[in-house]
Amino acid sequence: MEYKGLTYPYSNEIVQASGQPRGILLREHGEREAGALNAIAHSSEISGAVRAEYHDAGIAILQMREAADGMRITVTPLTDSRTDADGEIIHYGVLRRRGDDYIPFVRLDLFETLMQLARLEGVSHIELLIRAMARLGSILRTAHDIGIYHCFTHPGNIDAHGNLIDFEHAIYRTEIPALREQCQNARDKELLDDVHLRYRDIDLFFAGAREVLHRCQVCFKLSHDALMQKIRFLRENISLTVGIPVFEVLAHLNIGFYEDTLKKLPFYHQKAVIGAFVDNYCVQGAEEVKRAIFSELLSHNHQGWTPRASGLIINADTDSPVEQIPGELILKLWNLPPLKKR
Repeated sequence: MEYKGLTYPYSNEIVQASGQPRGILLREHGEREAGALNAIAHSSEISGAVRAEYHDAGIAILQMREAADGMRITVTPLTDSRTDADGEIIHYGVLRRRGDDYIPFVRLDLFETLMQLARLEGVSHIELLIRAMARLGSILRTAHDIGIYHCFTHPGNIDAHGNLIDFEHAIYRTEIPALREQCQNARDKELLDDVHLRYRDIDLFFAGAREVLHRCQVCFKLSHDALMQKIRFLRENISLTVGIPVFEVLAHLNIGFYEDTLKKLPFYHQKAVIGAFVDNYCVQGAEEVKRAIFSELLSHNHQGWTPRASGLIINADTDSPVEQIPGELILKLWNLPPLKKR
């Protein structure tokens, strides 16, 4: 069981990764996550899948002002329902997540911790990963079948048993037409469809945030391998004492499950772990998809997860690889109807 949101003290900044005031779970995000988790659990064949309840805690006034170091905010909880205060009225609350084998805070990107957990559970590290990937494949297939796209499927949003959480920025298939109408940029409209959203969920998990990583590579003039090494070093050696903001920056530098974990394993173990995901995500043609993926990885000498590999899983046109929707676009949609509350 895990409780999310309503953490004191409130901070005077907006978390860029979520667009929410630090320490507060906004009602629209909490309700969305609870709705998505419960819909998936109801539709899934997985016993004990994660469910959630959102509970309103109160309202607050959010005031923004310019400061020397940028925009700063003040969040003041209100004890009554007055609406004449100078600022934006926000509703906030607490999300309770629960699942039979849900392990809060033990996420799939904690390599050493997963090995210790496997020993405690009496299984091999590879067996733990296989089971987790099988569950993740089933959960993601169910979500996509009922028209829910997670949009931020980095390994830090998946627990050690493969439970996918943090659906607070999920997009529903029914919302796509209205979102496309609101987009001014023609390219954004092209990216907002079922294929690209499914592709983002798959590709972001295995390959990481391609656009962000490319910008870092260009900015620091590093080769792909050199950038990966530096990010891995930071993730493995930075102490918690540096503060949460540093970890949020590193979360944006998501290098993907293939680079971070699978690439360290012998290829026959890679095949078993990736195969478990494909078997449970692909309803038909799983064996053909696996053969094509393993051939693709071998042809690139295990250098990294390719766009074509993700396209094979969603049965896209692999001769013209699908483009990964930028995370900035997903967050920007929350300023547009129907996601923005009026």
